[in-house]
Amino acid sequence: MSIAEAQAAELAVEQPSGLLKDALVRLRRNPGAILGMVLIGAFVLLAIFAPLVAPYGPAERVGGLATNPPGPTSEFWFGLDDQGRDLFSRIVYGARLSLLIGVVSVAVGLTFGMSLGALAGYFGGRIDTVVMRSMDIMLAFPGFLLAIGLVTVLGRGLGQIMIAVGITNVPVFARLLRGTILGQRESDYILAARSVGTPGPRILFRHLLPNSVAPVIVQATLACATAIIDVAGLSFLGLGPSDPGLPEWGRILADNAGRLNQSIHLVIFPGFAIVLSVLGLNLIGDGLREAIDPKLRS
Repeated sequence: MSIAEAQAAELAVEQPSGLLKDALVRLRRNPGAILGMVLIGAFVLLAIFAPLVAPYGPAERVGGLATNPPGPTSEFWFGLDDQGRDLFSRIVYGARLSLLIGVVSVAVGLTFGMSLGALAGYFGGRIDTVVMRSMDIMLAFPGFLLAIGLVTVLGRGLGQIMIAVGITNVPVFARLLRGTILGQRESDYILAARSVGTPGPRILFRHLLPNSVAPVIVQATLACATAIIDVAGLSFLGLGPSDPGLPEWGRILADNAGRLNQSIHLVIFPGFAIVLSVLGLNLIGDGLREAIDPKLRS
């Protein structure tokens, strides 16, 4: 091998790989993140193939009305509820609603939060002041109480609930993205882009946002878990979806909260599903944070 080839090989070895590739490698080495992806992957598969996995429909009655519904049996794995419906089937179909709630709520928060944060961080001045003071006003209210107020105003439909929960996440995403953009705005590559006459929108969308969005993605996974808990809490307080037939996990908990002493299976299984889904999302979020943030790389 010639000296030139040896130097080329050395440079190829020392050349740093992309941020995304490095993050994926570290993510695959994180046992917690892998466990989280397995849990969420299982729920996603249940949601997609619910008609094949669930032996009955979510509203199908396979037993009679009962004050004390029977517990798990070989035929009904999670038992029956007071309406004679198979609890296992309802929880399987409920995975669709819970994942949909988390994704849509986070999408609403991301859309408005990133838009406001990008404007405030890039332009600064009066725009920054107006946007951030508005976000401060929203943050003055506890997120769950704000969601309760929004649901009261908007109504108890599933769509309105997802919008209300998503709005509570807007200040979080806006402040996070604004802070990241402020840290990147005076970087050398941004100054170089301005010096060659690159238009402002191109700098924002082609340079600033791609290099500032990583913390927001991490926060989105954690917010998805919080959204599932918030909707379950709203249902527990009687502010959940108005349709009693929807197999939403929080609604199942709320309908059976008074049967802890008689039929505890009606509370344990939906509660366990909520815990596992939230745990999986939190593990993924923590894994992403450790993979993306260079300060946390071990």
